Amino acid sequence: MSFIMENDVWGVSWNPGNMGHMLRCAIAIQLYNVEIDLNDKSDSHLEDKKPSVQEIKSFHPHDDNIIPEGMKVVRPYFASKQLSYFPKYLHYCKFFGFFPDGDTMHEYYNITEGENFYKGLLTNIYWHVPDNSESQKCFDIKMDNFFDNFELFVKNFEEFVGQKIKQKTFDFLENKRINNLSHLDDFKNKVVASVDCIARQEAKDIGSLHDYEKLLIVSTYVQGNWDLTSRFLRNYNNEELKNTMQIHNFIHADG
Repeated sequence: MSFIMENDVWGVSWNPGNMGHMLRCAIAIQLYNVEIDLNDKSDSHLEDKKPSVQEIKSFHPHDDNIIPEGMKVVRPYFASKQLSYFPKYLHYCKFFGFFPDGDTMHEYYNITEGENFYKGLLTNIYWHVPDNSESQKCFDIKMDNFFDNFELFVKNFEEFVGQKIKQKTFDFLENKRINNLSHLDDFKNKVVASVDCIARQEAKDIGSLHDYEKLLIVSTYVQGNWDLTSRFLRNYNNEELKNTMQIHNFIHADG
């Protein structure tokens, strides 16, 4: 069977920040012996531009309705509620290399110029929790395990490709895990820890965080609950968010 015909079988479907480019590379390494230099610090966005990796079909963003019948497609996602917005965080860290300012976000999401950063984005997009429901067409693989239980992640990967992982595939994935751990640690320290403080009604200084990081704190806390979101939108008075109790009070204020 030709290389192209064989590759018509395999694909990756993912939403931004769920590390789909990395999985395309891993599948190509595992099944087609693609060579990727582990000493090269290139991001997987660049690595999967290799023609052989491009043969692994890409469905981006994820949509079950466009997955062909009979194709073996893996869908990476983060299952933990605490990490619901980590892919959005990682997307900006990896793809852009910086967090967006208010004007950029307003332009990107077609929100009225001058509208408050938090109010505009929460109302239009960020109050929605990313869809982590089970795919009916794809092999779901939890990226939580990629960081927290690498052995289980490898077993899941082996189950998808139907063979024992090769050493060079293992080394590629392990290298990516190590290189991305700092992003996860930062997210946990900045966002998850702040969300925990809101839940415990404890003050934590968030004044040094970027507005986008503060937006993710609010989004992670409300978890798609429109009642909580609308309370924040109604009570927030456009002041700078400097500690977690401000967020708590805006969300849980009477009235």
